[in-house]
Amino acid sequence: MKSSRWLPLLLLLVLLAACAKPMSVSSSFDWKADFDGYRTWFWVDGKPALMDALLGDDMTDQFIRRAVTEELTGKGLAVRADEPDLLVRYTTRIREAVAAQPGDLGYSYQWRWIREGVGRGQAESVGRGFLNIELIDRRAGTLVWQGTVSGGITDERDAQGKIPNAVKKIFEQYPPKR
Repeated sequence: MKSSRWLPLLLLLVLLAACAKPMSVSSSFDWKADFDGYRTWFWVDGKPALMDALLGDDMTDQFIRRAVTEELTGKGLAVRADEPDLLVRYTTRIREAVAAQPGDLGYSYQWRWIREGVGRGQAESVGRGFLNIELIDRRAGTLVWQGTVSGGITDERDAQGKIPNAVKKIFEQYPPKR
């Protein structure tokens, strides 16, 4: 019966770990693309087609563009406006999610003193921001690589503060390992 004493604590730790989810990163790529052949890049003309109202301002655009430029330059790709090998574009969006915190589960030091019932939990609305970066082969006109990151954000300032690390995490998966 001693193990049942730790069950509520273990359950609480599992729930807290689930709520404290870090950024989620994924990428996909065209297996036929020759990533060693790409040496230059530039932005697709114009503003991103899909931008969330919270993230869709000029300051956020500058944060994203600066971070992408830093990462691609660090990977050895040069910025070139005239006939680049790759065209780069990004999209952002926010989804509302609900974060639930469990209520009091009750506990005791002896099995016969277990308190019945569960206390009140709390639910809170939180934003989950998404950033998707696409690399397009300019000559072929095809998407050759894309990386996506998502994570919890509270407001525009919070999102802007997380952009450099989010972009860094995305480009940790570029060039892809085959």
